[in-house]
Amino acid sequence: MLIAPEYKASSPESLTEQKFIERSLTENKFWLRIMKEHALFLGEGFNRKDKNLIQQTDRFFVHFEQLERRSHQTPKTVHDVRRLNEDSIQLVYGFRNFKRNLLILIINCKVTGFNFPLLVDHIAREAEYFIRSLQKFNQGILDPIQDAIINENVFWLRIMLEHSRFISQLIDSSERNLVITARKFADDFEILLNQARDVESMLYNKEPVYPIIGKMNKDSESAATELRDFKKAGLELIKSCQIKSVVNPLLADHVVREAEHFLYMIHALENRLEKKQKEGTM
Repeated sequence: MLIAPEYKASSPESLTEQKFIERSLTENKFWLRIMKEHALFLGEGFNRKDKNLIQQTDRFFVHFEQLERRSHQTPKTVHDVRRLNEDSIQLVYGFRNFKRNLLILIINCKVTGFNFPLLVDHIAREAEYFIRSLQKFNQGILDPIQDAIINENVFWLRIMLEHSRFISQLIDSSERNLVITARKFADDFEILLNQARDVESMLYNKEPVYPIIGKMNKDSESAATELRDFKKAGLELIKSCQIKSVVNPLLADHVVREAEHFLYMIHALENRLEKKQKEGTM
């Protein structure tokens, strides 16, 4: 009797205490700063008359700044890190709801300003990603390596695609070469994203096919490295006032750090994949 492919799916992998502490603190230190900056950017994009919304983002900024500071001071014990994770989940969940409700208001033309709908959706998805990551850590599990590579690539490739489009919109149109380059990055990441989604569909709940997902990870690493370098160069040009744009230098630095975190995730996944292959679990 043939077994249905969905019953051959790999089981989640357990986290050691050391990995739980290490991964939790890394994600908290990174994402709490990102969330803090989201609050700042949203506040700067509101119409001046929307004082209540501005006050709410100011409060979120303060709360995230306090929690970010705590993440750097948290003792490296399972108990303390778990409490940090729980408090982060609670705060980020509230911020996620604020973003989603704001998006509805913007789409219904009840809020004006410069917070584009896709940008708000973009940062809401990042909040949801952060919440899911911490929830899995607190459960003591990691997704099976194949699922993890597919899920991380689908999430991050879309983030990089949208960064490229945002950059092309924020650079002055007279900076023709930079705008063309940013749009080219967007096109490249759209291709990679669609390929990753195809693999996700083909391999969903089926036996591992490590060579395919390994290549996916390598292709993402190459593209993300090029985009990271482009963002870094752009950041230096913005800081030295050598290009015409409306990009806040902090925002330029923000997207550089997100590209670097994608690369961090790619390398973590590559290490897990290599370990699986050495164990002969292919």
